[in-house]
Order: sequence, then structure tokens, then C-alpha cells
Amino acid sequence: MIFQSLVSLYDRLGGEMPPFGFSVEDIGYVITIDKAGNLVGQPEDLRTKIKANIYDFRESVVPYSNQVDVRSGNAATTPNFMVDKADYIFGMSGNSKKDVYHDSFKKRINEVCGESRDEGVVAVKSFLSGWNTELSTDLRDWKEICGIHGKWVAFRLQGIPGFVHERSEVTKLWSDFVKKEEYSRGISFLDGEIHNLQPQYAQFKFGSGASLVSFNEVAYESYGKKKGENAPISVEAEFKSSSALKKLLRSRTQRIRIGDAVTVFWAERASPVETLFGQVLNPSVEDQAAAIPVQKFLEAVRQGSLPNELEGDKNLRFYILGLSLNKARLALRFWHVCSVSELMARFRDHFGNLEMEHSERDIPFPGVWHLLKETARETKDISPVLGGALTRSILTGAHYPQNLYQGVVRRIRADHRVNCLRASILKAVLQRNHKKEVPMSLDTERKDVAYLLGRLFAVLEKAQLDALGKVNSTIKDRFFSAASAMPASVFPRLLRLSQHHIAKAEYGHISDRRISEIMEHINAFPAHINLQDQGLFAIAYYHQKNALYRKNETKTEGGE
Repeated sequence: MIFQSLVSLYDRLGGEMPPFGFSVEDIGYVITIDKAGNLVGQPEDLRTKIKANIYDFRESVVPYSNQVDVRSGNAATTPNFMVDKADYIFGMSGNSKKDVYHDSFKKRINEVCGESRDEGVVAVKSFLSGWNTELSTDLRDWKEICGIHGKWVAFRLQGIPGFVHERSEVTKLWSDFVKKEEYSRGISFLDGEIHNLQPQYAQFKFGSGASLVSFNEVAYESYGKKKGENAPISVEAEFKSSSALKKLLRSRTQRIRIGDAVTVFWAERASPVETLFGQVLNPSVEDQAAAIPVQKFLEAVRQGSLPNELEGDKNLRFYILGLSLNKARLALRFWHVCSVSELMARFRDHFGNLEMEHSERDIPFPGVWHLLKETARETKDISPVLGGALTRSILTGAHYPQNLYQGVVRRIRADHRVNCLRASILKAVLQRNHKKEVPMSLDTERKDVAYLLGRLFAVLEKAQLDALGKVNSTIKDRFFSAASAMPASVFPRLLRLSQHHIAKAEYGHISDRRISEIMEHINAFPAHINLQDQGLFAIAYYHQKNALYRKNETKTEGGE
């Protein structure tokens, strides 16, 4: 199903996709040569630096074969055509000679071009034949050119715009060449028909490269079949599916990276949902202009409807593919197919679970990454598998991962901070996973002991602040963890302490009344509170603090 859907995407995009034997690749540098093959000036850097070690590259449709895509141990003798890395173009990498690479590159050009008299071909041949590899180290930016961020080097003919590999005669030579390649024939697993079979699946840029399907150990092979023979696919289908997936992985609007998982998504035909989906799951903080239509879209979804421009797409099939790296192959985190209306229902349910009383500073529709950051002190400490698990639960309506809830509880115990996002996460997990009814704001009628204790703790903290003003350490900093887990060991002491605060504060009688109203419904302090109720305790604390803050604001505005 995944491969068939990717093939359909390639066919749908039509002219946006490279033809067979070509691929969209990153060009880092270009060297200009004259018609005699002499180097003109210095190599030109085509990269745009985004930040340290991160660049935007010049994209180009280049001649490209499956053999180049998966070259590893035999890379020296597997060159590309007309454009490649510095090892092949200059015959050097750093201070090391790469004669085999250079010679194989020249051989490939002679093999493909034959006696072609195209001036671009003639110039490149002359350059390769006359180039002194030892002069490579004298080139400007040489370390960058042959470094990991140099990418591929292309040729440009002096006075003629564009790259040599983009010339019509050169692309025709390559197209004719790849059509001559012979393949074994057999039944493709995609359609059950007899086709030319591709023996090796394409690799994608995850680290050093990995395939969606691979058989890199003998243990994975069966019946004497080698590598791709164990899952035969036609040459055409493999090319179309890999080209479509490459395009998705390069996209800025149809790809998001969360933790160790990369999620790509597309619809069976063009739709605004394709660009909105990524902004919903992973909103951009910097791009405020993009956030406005997304927020309007989600407000409509929250009301149970679709915006007018999407009403016609509600039955459109939508595909979501989550991938991560696992040794030599891509691990399939999740694969989800649904209609747009089903997807919107999932979003409505998810954001409904998260809905919590919040201030203007809080994010009304947090993305996956916002939620994950609340589970760890630093982003590097976030569980690498949690992002994929959380995304899957949002899309399928399955239970939220339990370690999302546990991570937030741990962070609250560690830093004693209960913000809107943490309270929202606790509420969402309790509602979906444990079927608990949890309000989005203070519920004074609720009689759960854990909820009452959370409210009581917030009132006791307020009594302390009213009496002492701003202090370095409140009861929250000293007792929150113990109070939420072992109330019987903490609350009697806090209640005794509160009497001093009430006596000292100017309006202590107000705190005394609040404490009495809550204590009226608490018969005894439990010795222990389970993990679910610890979450409810934190939510109640957040609700009560918000209510106290609002009352103070109202009094200030009313002049009291």
C-alpha cells in the first residue's frame, strides 16, 4: 500500500518530478570552464548558510542511477555522470589522491557520450584529461568543497547560463544510455505482473543513507535469493516510489521532524490540507503569518466544521508516513490512511482533550514538539521514540503514550512548576486513557480528594504569599512533591503553618474562609496518592491558582 501510494503521487505530480534516470540533488559548488576545458576563476559556492553547519543548496535535476544511490563499498568505481563529488571531479579529497575515482568518472563520461561533439561534453572531457589533481588543494574553499557540506560539484560552460548536465544534448545522451541497461525479469510484488526487476532499493538521506526495504544480512534472505530478489519490485515502480519519497523528504511543507521520527504526508490530489497538516502538528514559532490561517482552520475544526475552501475535500484520502533510522534500513514508525474529515475529527478530539483555561501568553493549539519539551529538562533528554508514539496516537485516536504523562509528572516533581501546557497534557491523558472527566477550569463542585488537595495546596500557598510577600522559597518549592504523593505526611503541618500566615496577613480571614470551604469535604488525608491522582492534584493546583489570580485582577480593575 505504501509503495502504490507513492507511485500514485509521482504520477499525480507529473512534470514536477524528474524523468526516469534523473534525480533532484543538492549542488554545493560549480566550476566554470571555457570551451577548451580550462578552469576559469575559482569554484563558485552555491550554498546559502542558514546557521552553523546548516546550508540551503542549489537544487538541480541531475543524471542519476540506482547504482549511484546505493554506492558504498564500491564507490570508487561507481561514478555519476557529469556531476558528482569532489573526489570524482578533481581526483582529490583533502590531501589524499583519488585517482581511481577520477578515472572512473572520466570512463563513465566517455562511455555515455561516445563521439558526441556537444561543446559542453567536449569541454568537460578536456578539463578532466588536462586537470592536474595536485592543484586541487590550491583552490579557494578546498576544504569546504571536499567536506561533508560541500555536496556535489557541477560544471558550467563560460558565457552560457545553466549547468552542463542540464543541456538538452547531455540529458538525451544519459536517457539513451539508461534505457540500454538490462534487468532480470520476474513478477513484481506491487501488481503481480511480469516486469524488469530492480535488484536494489533506493537509499534516502538518513545519516549515511538507508533504504525503506533492505536485506543487509544473510539471515533476512530466503530460498537462496539475494537482496532485492526477496521483495521483487519493477524498475519503474521502484524509481517512481523512491522519487516521490525523496521529494517529500526534501519538502518544507509536507515533512516534519519530531524527535527521531520524520513524518511525511500527502493527499491523493492537490489540497490545502497538505500544507496545513504540518503547521498543525508542528507550528512554526517564527512564521507568524503562517500561524494565522492555521489558527483559523483549527478554530473551525474545534467547532466541528471545515473551512469553506476545504468542504469539497472532506472525502479526500490522506496518507501519513512516519519513518526513523534503524541501522541500514528505515524503520516504519507508522503508516496511516484516512479521509480528510476523519483526520479533522482526530484533531478536534486531540485539541479538545488538551483544552485548558489559558492566558494570552499560552499556545492555544500546541504542536507535538511543544508537548514533548514538557517531558524533559533539555531537548536532548526527550525520549527518541516518544515523538513517533505521540504523533501516532493523535492520528489514530489511540491512547496517548504513558511515558508522556509520566515525563510531565517527573518534571513537576523536579521543578515544582505547573504551567498551562503541563496541566493540558495531564488532562488529555486522564481523559483519553483513563476516561476521567477533567474540567478545563476550576470546578468548585468536584469532590475528588486529589482535586480538593490540589486546590487546598494552592490556597495555602496564597496565604503564605499574602502574609510574607515575595519570598525566596514558598511551600510549593519545599513541599509540592511530597504533598502530591503523600498528603498525610505534609498537610497537617501546612495547615498549622497557615494559621501563622492568616494571623499575619491583612486579609487573612479570606484565606481562612477558602481553607474552611475546601476542608469541609475532606474527611482524612490519604497516606498515598496514585499516579493518576497526582496528575489530578497538579491540575487542581493550576485551576485554583488561575482562579485566585483572576479574582485579584477583577478587584484591581474594580478599584477595590
